[in-house]
Amino acid sequence: MAPDKILISQIDCVAVIGVTAEERALKQRLSIDVEFQLDSKIPAATDSLHDAIDYAQVAAAVAEVCNARPYHLIETLAENVAQRVLSDFPTPSARILIRKIAPVAEPGVVYVSIEIVRP
Repeated sequence: MAPDKILISQIDCVAVIGVTAEERALKQRLSIDVEFQLDSKIPAATDSLHDAIDYAQVAAAVAEVCNARPYHLIETLAENVAQRVLSDFPTPSARILIRKIAPVAEPGVVYVSIEIVRP
């Protein structure tokens, strides 16, 4: 049987991220998805947040990681977000998708993304 999952979609974050001085001059907008596994039977039965993973806390942790330090690569940020989710919340695995919005002016690019899955 497939594990239960929660998806938090399009967490709006900003971070100092990039390699060039121009990229690092201003914080850049990121859109982050976090998907994690859980057994939802107990929280479904009790209808209590105490028995669930509070997705507001997950989103806040993601924002903290984004603001914790400057990053050169979205790969590094994705890894740090995954490590934080796995260490702070009772889940066996997490999928992280980070979109760096409008990272290239010419030619126009809507976003660049990375997706990682960590057990």
